[in-house]
Amino acid sequence: MNPKYEHAAERIRELITEGHRVAALEQPSEAGPYIKDKVQLHAWLVKGENIIRTIFGINGAHFAHLSAATKRTVEHAYTVNKIIGILSGALNDLEGGFLAHQEQLIAALVFDSVLEQARHLTNSGFKDPAAVLCRVVVEESLRRLSRQNGLQDSGKATVLNDVLRDSGRYNKPQWRVIQSWLDIGNSAAHGKFSEYDAASVIRMIDDIERFVGQELGS
Repeated sequence: MNPKYEHAAERIRELITEGHRVAALEQPSEAGPYIKDKVQLHAWLVKGENIIRTIFGINGAHFAHLSAATKRTVEHAYTVNKIIGILSGALNDLEGGFLAHQEQLIAALVFDSVLEQARHLTNSGFKDPAAVLCRVVVEESLRRLSRQNGLQDSGKATVLNDVLRDSGRYNKPQWRVIQSWLDIGNSAAHGKFSEYDAASVIRMIDDIERFVGQELGS
């Protein structure tokens, strides 16, 4: 396996192990066995969806099978085991080098690491450097999306956002959300720290994470 993908592979292995622990939480009841600890279950489901989306994108077979498995409320061990099987298949494909968009994957993984740093900074009381890191991720993501679509990738991030919207790469609501990310990042970079709060930065990190996973992982 390409050593560049080892971080992603290790993450999937961790989620497979965690999945077995989640499945073991199933408890008997009069209505039948079910997993009572919904917090741990849902946290695992979110992490599993994020890694599949980031690595293989939303148009691949892995995400399609995951979406089918989670179409209904997940609360039984047999469904958790089905998802563990999907993660195992994804791990085998990753280890075997069966990836269609390797450059985008590497970028997505790097951005994911930066966003984790930003989240840690915010949770530790340092929302301002976290906001600057977020802006860096957004700007580089826009440049990569521009190159993917044969568009000019130089210039200000706000211009790239306008061009991607005008080209039909994404719609006006998405453009507006991205602009709000850039606004917060600009405020942080220019010392206007009172124009946003820590909660806004955390929401931004979560939203950017989803955006990167969908756009660069697909």
